[in-house]
Amino acid sequence: MLNQDVDLNIQPFLNQIPKAITLTDHSFSLENDMLLGWAPKVDYSKLLTLNFANHLNDSIIAKALHNNQLLYLGFRPQDTGQMHKQYSNGSSYPFKQIKILQRKPQLPFLGMNPNLSSRILFNSTFESGNLDIVVKCSDTEYDLYMRVDGNTKGHTLWYNFEMTGMKKTEVIQLNICNFRKSRTLYERGMKPYIWRSTNPEWLQGGEQIQYKTHYNSHYNSLSFKLVCNGDNEVIKVAYCVPYTYTQMLEFCWNMQKNCNHVEKTVFCESLSGVQLPLYTFSYGNNYQNQKCMIIQARIHPGESNGSWVMQGLLEFLSSQQGLKLIKKCVIKVVPMMNPDGVILGNYRTGIAGKDLNRRFKLTDQMLFPTVWAMKRLVKEQHSIFGNNLIGFIDLHGHSVKKNVFLYGPEYPLWNYNYYKCRVLAKLLGQKTEMFRYYSSIFRISQSKKSTARGVFLDLYDIVNCFTIESSNGSYYNQTQTFEFTCKHWIQMGWIIGETLTELVEMQSEMDMIYNQKNDETKRSNRQIKNQMFNKKRSFTGYQEDQCYQQFQNTKFANLFDELKQDADKMNISVSDKESDSSDDDGSETYLEDIKQQILQEDFSKSKYKDKPMISIMQPISKSKIEQRFSPRIQQQQSSQQSIMLSIQKSEKKFNNPSRSVQNSIIKKVSSNSQSKKSTKITNYITNYPNGQNSATLVFQEDYNLNQFQPSQQFMHTTLQRPSTANLEVTEEDIPFPIQSFNTSNYNVFKQHTRLRSNITINKQIKDQKKLQSKSHQTTPPLLQQMGINVKSKLNTQTNLEQLGLKIKPQHFLAPKKSEEPLITDLSKNINSIIENQKSTRPPKPNVPPSFYSVKRHMMLRLKN
Repeated sequence: MLNQDVDLNIQPFLNQIPKAITLTDHSFSLENDMLLGWAPKVDYSKLLTLNFANHLNDSIIAKALHNNQLLYLGFRPQDTGQMHKQYSNGSSYPFKQIKILQRKPQLPFLGMNPNLSSRILFNSTFESGNLDIVVKCSDTEYDLYMRVDGNTKGHTLWYNFEMTGMKKTEVIQLNICNFRKSRTLYERGMKPYIWRSTNPEWLQGGEQIQYKTHYNSHYNSLSFKLVCNGDNEVIKVAYCVPYTYTQMLEFCWNMQKNCNHVEKTVFCESLSGVQLPLYTFSYGNNYQNQKCMIIQARIHPGESNGSWVMQGLLEFLSSQQGLKLIKKCVIKVVPMMNPDGVILGNYRTGIAGKDLNRRFKLTDQMLFPTVWAMKRLVKEQHSIFGNNLIGFIDLHGHSVKKNVFLYGPEYPLWNYNYYKCRVLAKLLGQKTEMFRYYSSIFRISQSKKSTARGVFLDLYDIVNCFTIESSNGSYYNQTQTFEFTCKHWIQMGWIIGETLTELVEMQSEMDMIYNQKNDETKRSNRQIKNQMFNKKRSFTGYQEDQCYQQFQNTKFANLFDELKQDADKMNISVSDKESDSSDDDGSETYLEDIKQQILQEDFSKSKYKDKPMISIMQPISKSKIEQRFSPRIQQQQSSQQSIMLSIQKSEKKFNNPSRSVQNSIIKKVSSNSQSKKSTKITNYITNYPNGQNSATLVFQEDYNLNQFQPSQQFMHTTLQRPSTANLEVTEEDIPFPIQSFNTSNYNVFKQHTRLRSNITINKQIKDQKKLQSKSHQTTPPLLQQMGINVKSKLNTQTNLEQLGLKIKPQHFLAPKKSEEPLITDLSKNINSIIENQKSTRPPKPNVPPSFYSVKRHMMLRLKN
């Protein structure tokens, strides 16, 4: 066991705080010097304020105090100094001594409530503990709330606490009420991990496990029952088997003592002043012709099973069996990348409140020193070994999927690296049932570009750049399912070490074969390959056969055959939807659930049939989160989601599948002469009711939405409202209670764009009035405002441009001839609704011409 104060003065800590010097003459002041920039040499860089503000937990504390049900309050350190002082008393890990500020307590008490008697005692004031609140519902039921990650408002899935005082055979129910993840392995049979003093081993336990929504679907709760096996039995409950920073130091200290081919150095210092060790496994000092591999773990504090896998891997590397690998490859290992989060009991983030595995692309050295140090290490090793830096492995845990699997890079099928990057996963799947090859994903999505494997693959082209994920719950084979324990994870780490030995040997031979057979044809085929690459890597049998056939007569022929046959199975079996990633703001799961509910509205229950297909557009450029929480968008939601044709700004482009066809038709029309233009435009409009072609009138100017409000309300009550953007609704999904309702004249949608100049608007208004005065037929007020004369056809493109309109063809099914969608019936239906409505559009202010001349004159004076 390590002592807290051992060798602290010997360790080379930077910027040691000097002893204070007492001023002998108090008449002198340093205030003027401090104003000019001088500051005392005191290091406060490692004293970081911690905030655990959470509206739910704070409201529960106030309510439970009022009802006299608040049983326990957990430790909330106000800064990193308080955190290390409290947790190091029980764990005795070394940390940098800093000045601890005296702060007032924020909670009414710490630990058990002295004013509320209880036989059952809770405790979580230890390393990696995070129990925040216990509310006593009854003598047999308790509501528990976990502390959120430091300096965040969420990320609650990890839990670690202990309890005592129960009687033998006593049964109590625990409800952990503030989880954010909507999908976990608890829905697939996983149970909490429980340690008992009567049986000192971490095993999954509990009865009547339920994972359900809580607090208006904003949170999820885990409910289970515990049975006591003995009087005053100590019971520890955790999300996964804990693996603390102190455990890591103790294991590595024993490993280094018993191993001769490992060297320990200081990797870096964390944000809170904790040192991270770096272990280098090598054989001899001659690195020539040797390869290098870098392995890290525990960048997410709540994935403690990754540390257990790392322990098994370190046991292999420090053993005699690992010497075979060490002689061929130098291994650099960082066992724990986020010790601050592990000590504090976080689930996802460090004490800066951010996910460290999303900070490898743009790294702040001050806020994320461990990430910056890892990037520096990889850069240094690449400069030493070059292409012999063959691998980077990141060990993680997964809360949604079962088994062990990996995430790897993506290459096309004809590329040699396609087979090379899949060798490790294939070997692991052959060695153990715990690893499932078909659960692996060889792809780096856009959200994973800033992860460690995504950045290092992009910067240094490391083919073996993997994230190995170990399930928190269980693994299965063809017949049954097995629960994970510490022994399984340690065994998995050992198997990974054995597989890495085979991987280095196999890939060395594969590279030799590939280089020998490819060296002669490389120059002659370089130009062809570049042409194929420029054509978006289009599939060519020549390229695929060239790479595949090179290994047909070798001992790797069967391996290449299996990898090639598994290509289709991998595409079917894997999915990015089961990703375990999340964002940094703490509310990502709740927002994602809302978006999924909006996107998963079912349109298949409609009973209406034989109706035309309509293109539905949602022309909003803001993000989905802004759409959900913007007040202005909520007010306009009913009008924006009305069914309509794509009446939109002509300059603005949307993701329309028929855009290419529309552009081609417009291009054909514009390339003709003036007489042919008018004829073709007239044909597009005339042939639409006959089902031959379709057209859409696209407005180029803004219109007053209030004048069309009656028709919008009428449309809204009669038509079904979709909420999915860019959705095409089929004939069976849209009700049309109004007969002969023409689909080309729907609700006008106002778009917020920059207004044109006052002169241009006035000119267009005058042109519209002139055209309307020439019309001999009466037109409904709604269509007059739209600039459309229903009963007289639009004959020339010039008139359309003056109206601010242009013709765009639209791909949807034309109505049947039997339905006769007459425009005159449309005008009657709309005219009956808005006949008595007056225009509410406010008059535009008239700006005198003298205003512009005065403004121009003043600008000239200022310029001169």
